[in-house]
Amino acid sequence: MKLIRSNRFICFAIVLFLLSILLGGCSSLNPINPQTPATPDPGKTTEAKDVIITYNYSDTDKVQLSANNITLKVGQRLILQPAQGLTKNTRFTSSGGPNFFGDYLQQEEQQPSGKIVFIAKSPGKGKLQIIPNTSDSDRATDLWVTVQ
Repeated sequence: MKLIRSNRFICFAIVLFLLSILLGGCSSLNPINPQTPATPDPGKTTEAKDVIITYNYSDTDKVQLSANNITLKVGQRLILQPAQGLTKNTRFTSSGGPNFFGDYLQQEEQQPSGKIVFIAKSPGKGKLQIIPNTSDSDRATDLWVTVQ
């Protein structure tokens, strides 16, 4: 009988101890004002990840691209860069018409490293022709870019 009362007393003491810890840990019950989420400015676009396309060619092959038929979002950057060790002159062209690259992408200043950077400015689909040695159009490759 004494053992049962002793066990009940110990259980009761443990419960009281745990309750005092739980209630004692919450000393500050002041309400916190909820933070309103920041709304994006409609005039600004969020920074999207750059898309980097590497181009390469030998003395006889067509231009090889690391990717083709890519899709960008408005405000996203497309970076065209020569493969490491490619030091030849390359020409980039796009003729007028419905797939004129300049209607959908705007070129930034050319980089000294040979990189060319474009920013997607409006939805559409454009084609950029990459011509090796500035004149070997028979070995050129078309890069298609869709801007959403």
